[in-house]
Amino acid sequence: MSTDSAPEKASTEDPSGATSEQTDTTDETVSALLSEAAARAASVAAPETSSVATIEETPGETPGADEPGGPTGASDEPADPGDLPPSARPLTAALLNLSGLGLGYLHLRAWVRLAVALAATAGLAWVALPIGRDPIAVWWAVGYVGVLALFALDAALLARRRARRVTPRRTVWSPRAAGRVAWATLAVVPLLFAGYVVTQHEVLEEYLAYDLDQAAESLEGAGSVFAPFRDRYDAAYATYVRTADEHPGTRAADRVPGLVDDLYAQAKGKDECNGLTVARHFAEPGTPGPLQAVAQSEVPEALHDCGLRSAGLGQFPTAKKYLTELLTDHPVSDPAAALPGDLEKWRDGLLKDLTGKDGCDDTEHVTESTGFLAGFDSGKVSALADEARKQVPAGLLKCGVQQLERRQYAAAAQNVAGLLESYPRAKEAEYAERVQIAAGIALVDPKAGVKVPARDEPEGTITLTVYNYSPDEFEMVYTGPATGVVEIEACDDCEHIEKGADPECNAYSLTHPSTTVTIPKGDYITATRHDGYVQGWMGNEVDKVSYTVSGAMCTWTYEH
Repeated sequence: MSTDSAPEKASTEDPSGATSEQTDTTDETVSALLSEAAARAASVAAPETSSVATIEETPGETPGADEPGGPTGASDEPADPGDLPPSARPLTAALLNLSGLGLGYLHLRAWVRLAVALAATAGLAWVALPIGRDPIAVWWAVGYVGVLALFALDAALLARRRARRVTPRRTVWSPRAAGRVAWATLAVVPLLFAGYVVTQHEVLEEYLAYDLDQAAESLEGAGSVFAPFRDRYDAAYATYVRTADEHPGTRAADRVPGLVDDLYAQAKGKDECNGLTVARHFAEPGTPGPLQAVAQSEVPEALHDCGLRSAGLGQFPTAKKYLTELLTDHPVSDPAAALPGDLEKWRDGLLKDLTGKDGCDDTEHVTESTGFLAGFDSGKVSALADEARKQVPAGLLKCGVQQLERRQYAAAAQNVAGLLESYPRAKEAEYAERVQIAAGIALVDPKAGVKVPARDEPEGTITLTVYNYSPDEFEMVYTGPATGVVEIEACDDCEHIEKGADPECNAYSLTHPSTTVTIPKGDYITATRHDGYVQGWMGNEVDKVSYTVSGAMCTWTYEH
């Protein structure tokens, strides 16, 4: 048989040292625990009705009374997640701070931290603004992103730390509003960065366009000759190349190829030899950009064109220099292969001009061209001189006749003398000698009325015998209905005659050398010739004689 015993009273020791008695009732303990759980569940399920987050307290229970920290301090253990206000959660605060505006600190009402965050953003803006030609250094952007990450981490830690408190601090936004603001402002930094990049690119485009325009304008005053404006072209080209190399993806870089083509075309101009100078300049080793390869490929053609132009102007030493360089340094190039044919066309043009009115100039070019063409080591080129050489005598003769007609007696005598010296076997030599005699007589006495000798002289009808009474060889030149020379050997038994005395001249002599010529009757102008030079009788004048019947004449020389 059992008996119920009254519950025992347990004694507990008060913190102050006193002892109190408590009734150990199980039903009361269970009831208290259920009541506490129901209160917590009600607090978690309570709707959000205010922008100020609070934790519902169980009536009659002091928050934190049973916690080690008591009501006077925060617990060392984090509060149950159900007790945390959603607006003060660490993730929300961290996301708000990534905007760069310190919104996480604003939400948590951390005013000092907010000021620091705004100062960091203002510092970056001070570095990045105003936007100039060059963007800010990458490490500034990297550093700022790192600072934002630190601000986000700090906001998360601050929110977590405050959540541990029994009585949390008030926040600016409600849980739902804070979440919306956090996710909305998460795109602020990328958008601002993208906006900065786009704006900076446009500013750079403006600067680059200005540079290109200035470089192009600097070439407007450049003349047609490259050498005096070399530095100006180099500076403009350097600007173009630098723009394309340093900013390849810009609109300005897209303009560079066209600007380079314009610069190169303007520098070369229309003069072939100026074009050669330009091509050689930009083909030099170390030339940056695209022009080096272009210029190197154009050097053979420039040598070809400049050489032919120089030849056409009669500048044969210059022409030979460039064309020889073409054949030596670029023997397999297309311009080198085309050179013999081009020179042949040029030579044929000169020969064709020999039939024109400017016989002397054209003949001079043809004459010089024979030496020019013959001087090449290339057999194909030197062979071109042969055909030109065949045409030179006719040109020289034509020139001499024109000069004699124009009373340019010295030039006429010189031209036909060159013909006789260089082409003694030419078919033009016989008539050229007569032209030379006429020009020589005219030089002695320009007023003598010397005419151009007839190409077809009439047949001789009278005989003239000339005797030499001088110990020197004698030459008498004459022009009139016929033109020619009488040559007589020296008289071995004769002596010079004293001045003032006349020798005994007989119409017939076996002891004195003589020459007989048959000439058409008419009026003649006569003179003497010594060592190839025509002189007047007695050294100072010509003689006009009319030969109408056969006769004889004597010649002698006085003592010097």
